[in-house]
Amino acid sequence: MSHEITRMFASADTARAAAAELAEEGFDDVHVVTPPSREDAPVSAIAAQIAQGRVLLADARIYAQGVAKGGSLVTVHAPFGSGMLATSILEQHGPIASGMPEAAAPKIWDEAAPFSSAMHMPLLTDDPTPMSRYIGIRPLVGTDCSMSSAIGMPLLSDNPMPLSSLFGMTRLSQKAAPLSSLLGLPLLTRSKGVMW
Repeated sequence: MSHEITRMFASADTARAAAAELAEEGFDDVHVVTPPSREDAPVSAIAAQIAQGRVLLADARIYAQGVAKGGSLVTVHAPFGSGMLATSILEQHGPIASGMPEAAAPKIWDEAAPFSSAMHMPLLTDDPTPMSRYIGIRPLVGTDCSMSSAIGMPLLSDNPMPLSSLFGMTRLSQKAAPLSSLLGLPLLTRSKGVMW
């Protein structure tokens, strides 16, 4: 598996020097395309020559326009793990703009919009509670609103053990760690502020 790295240079001599340094470092899949000797050579012929270096034809057509204007192109197919070295060598020779659009910067993870971040999609709205606004009710999360007040009913109970109280039963256990107590196992931690 290899990674294609392509750079445009202002002169054929600079492109050849970059290709020679790549060869010295052991890169054997290097292709150089310089401007044709005929000034009236069609851009499609230059693109075909670039594509012979295993460059996508759509990309080769863009690069060919720069070569037709006097630039020289170097393409290297760097084996896995050697792409940074190949890029560094090419960058040391002062590449020029190739006409290829710059790749978009990697999207930063946004904790407030995990689905959009994972799918690399823009947010549809900046509203933190769009569904609540659409339906016309107050949001349930992040406010002092409870489900009971949202649907217009009184709070049924503020008792921490409503089911046990309803049937007149006590809690099953008064112990903080009932399972450990039942099985006779020691607690793993005694800290009350453990974060999982």
